[in-house]
Amino acid sequence: MKIIVAFLLCSFNVFAQDTYDLSREVHVNCYYNNDVKTPILIYDNINGKVVDTLYNSEDKNAWYKLTILESDYGWFKIKRLSTPTEQFNYENYWVKSQHFLVSVDSSSDNKNIYLYDLPSTKANKIHKLDDFQKVSVTEVDGNWSKVKFKVGKKEIEGWLGFEYQIANPWINTLKSD
Repeated sequence: MKIIVAFLLCSFNVFAQDTYDLSREVHVNCYYNNDVKTPILIYDNINGKVVDTLYNSEDKNAWYKLTILESDYGWFKIKRLSTPTEQFNYENYWVKSQHFLVSVDSSSDNKNIYLYDLPSTKANKIHKLDDFQKVSVTEVDGNWSKVKFKVGKKEIEGWLGFEYQIANPWINTLKSD
């Protein structure tokens, strides 16, 4: 009897740890560029069938937020897709990785924000970013975003850490001049 109770307690502990680890899972969040007139096409697979079409609203307070499970050669696999007032059921569907943005923010800890050549803080720093800058998300690796933007005519591309990614379009209105 004691062996059965010990087994059940150990099994419950392992299950609880697995559940805890799953609940701590972090994914990249981004938003669809409000200025783009191109709709978001939802696909059942990469290069598959279009299952829905979502259009940007004229209302600047309405925007699409995407939680990305993974990226694959110009595609994002959806974990969640929502607006501030609505949640869509498109988990494990795909969208092309065009026109998705994050805003950059370090205001909470007043640190410099850098892009890296690989998704790790141990990698080479390749560019210092400004607060509240909007950057395009092109790829993800875990909770790191590969982003790109232009400085003058030069295109900059690198990896941005999760803690500096803000997934809403109006964060830049907080910047003081």
